[in-house]
Amino acid sequence: MTTPTQTRRRPGDPVPDLVTFLVFHTGLRREFGRLAEVLDRCDPRDERRRAVVDEHLALLLRALHHHHTEEDEAIWPLLRGLVPEAAATLDRLEADHQEMDTVIGRLSGGGRPAREVAADLRSLDRLLNTHLDLEESEVVPLIREHVSAAWWEESGKKVTKSHARDLPMLAAWLLDVAAPADRDHIFGSAPAVMRVLYRLSWRRAYERRVSQVYG
Repeated sequence: MTTPTQTRRRPGDPVPDLVTFLVFHTGLRREFGRLAEVLDRCDPRDERRRAVVDEHLALLLRALHHHHTEEDEAIWPLLRGLVPEAAATLDRLEADHQEMDTVIGRLSGGGRPAREVAADLRSLDRLLNTHLDLEESEVVPLIREHVSAAWWEESGKKVTKSHARDLPMLAAWLLDVAAPADRDHIFGSAPAVMRVLYRLSWRRAYERRVSQVYG
């Protein structure tokens, strides 16, 4: 019989490790506007380049949708129970997710002109950055104060596994985005098998992708 994980952080308990969570935000803030600029420069006759850009965009859209789903289904409900006075902010963040889902839906469709995709990417970039500003200023402090480190760690392990086939590329992307100290922290706390796979193949596959997408 397993013991349920303590969800509420008690005074003096360790603070949840939010490094990976916040670096993920940093990557999302960086990527969509950057891809819009790539599409502005992409030769419409270069179908191979466009296919690689679309593949990378699809990966990032899956990651963003996955991130929002985890918040809506696990993190926000937990905070509603632990911090009832945060309900209005959490309602706003969930509404933001729905608004972004509309744009993500358009971006997930294939065969659209580059200029239309670039316009939607810039719209998503604006929505996302405003959303993350609110989340990081209002909700991240609540997570640090009220959520137990054990619950956060267990939830993070489940999220990592659930990325499935996208995990190798996303792990390498995350390490590329991170500042040196955060990169060392993430890499050092990852399972040994993931560190080995990153060195053997994940990093090289990601670097090839970046070269093809960004030139």
